[in-house]
Amino acid sequence: MKKNKKLKINLRQAIGISLSSIFLLLLFLSLKWADYQKIFELNEPIISGHKILNKQDYKNIVDQLENEIINTAYIVEVREALEKNPFVRAARVSRHFPNKIKIEIVEREPLGIINIENQLMIDEEAVVLPGKNYSEDYLIPVLSGFNSAKELYPEGEKTFSIKVKEAVEILRELSTNYTDLYENISELTLNQDDEYVIILADRPTRVILGKDNISQKFNILKSFDKALGQRQLTDFKLIDMRYSKQLVAREWA
Repeated sequence: MKKNKKLKINLRQAIGISLSSIFLLLLFLSLKWADYQKIFELNEPIISGHKILNKQDYKNIVDQLENEIINTAYIVEVREALEKNPFVRAARVSRHFPNKIKIEIVEREPLGIINIENQLMIDEEAVVLPGKNYSEDYLIPVLSGFNSAKELYPEGEKTFSIKVKEAVEILRELSTNYTDLYENISELTLNQDDEYVIILADRPTRVILGKDNISQKFNILKSFDKALGQRQLTDFKLIDMRYSKQLVAREWA
């Protein structure tokens, strides 16, 4: 009887010790796991590709998401938040184990400045960009004489103005195929007949493009410019290209 009683006591002690050991082990592992989890906490993001906005502007966007742990859902959330900014054409967000996030930004490049009450900019896809505090840094053509209704120019979206879209196509073609002329344009405007007119920065020379066959007229203008030799387009006060396959040039008096 005494043996059985002693055996029961030893068994209870063993179970108690085992349970206590398991509890302490689980507590130890929990603490270790908590420490281990900290290595996944987000460090300051590595941001590259920005030219218009600065790093802090993008960091502020990321900080507003209030997430400490990097996961797939968070990466998608960061990308979507960044691409809501009008200046961002695309954002690539990737995780670098264990706790770093890398952000590569592709910004929209302003092609022209829309001269309305709240000055805006526009890119080659006719997407409207904020202008105030930014447009002063760009020597790019001003679009004037167009409908100034604010609802036509939602920031971060394509303009609803058909004429402005056409003007963007003109500037895009010039910036691609006739860079020297594009860089010398101070203004692209509409006259009273809704004809496109380029005003050069030097002197200034006015080039009346008209309404139709703009690409063909650029080819004629390039040929005329090349044929001038030592002279320049700015030696002329007016270059009228509203006529079929020809131009009329008027020199300065």
